Amino acid sequence: MKRSNITKNEIIKIINSSLGTPLSLSEKILDEILNIIVDGLNSENIVKIKGFGTFKILNKNPRIGRNPKTGQTHKIDARKTVTFYPSKNFKRVINE
Repeated sequence: MKRSNITKNEIIKIINSSLGTPLSLSEKILDEILNIIVDGLNSENIVKIKGFGTFKILNKNPRIGRNPKTGQTHKIDARKTVTFYPSKNFKRVINE
């Protein structure tokens, strides 16, 4: 199965065609939504969007990684990752 990704520009074009807004306004709308999510994660470590899902920051501990081809080990630093947990409504819609 081929993986299908959507680009930011494709989302902007969908907003443009659905709402009839100029492309520049559609881009501002998308940028503002993404900024709200990022700002919420930076301040609260969690963003819940009712009916959609929850974005949450997880802290990963440092660990030793291994290159599977060469077997060489190297240190992987501690880092933060973002996870998404879909809401029950979201899961129901995609499973229909």
